[in-house]
Amino acid sequence: MNENTTRLDHNANTQHTWSVWRQGDDGNRFLIEAGLSEAVAKQKVAEFESHGHKQLYWATQSRSEHAH
Repeated sequence: MNENTTRLDHNANTQHTWSVWRQGDDGNRFLIEAGLSEAVAKQKVAEFESHGHKQLYWATQSRSEHAH
């Protein structure tokens, strides 16, 4: 087993998911949706921003290890 194989095996057990967040005018932050792919999360942020709301929207990545 070489270093590349080890890295690939580790990555197979690691799932990257994305969440969409909102911050209102009062500074409070709320989770809108979690467990998304990067593309879907960024698409949702763009959709919310296109509506012209005053709130701030962003996507964050989280990483979780899954044992097999």
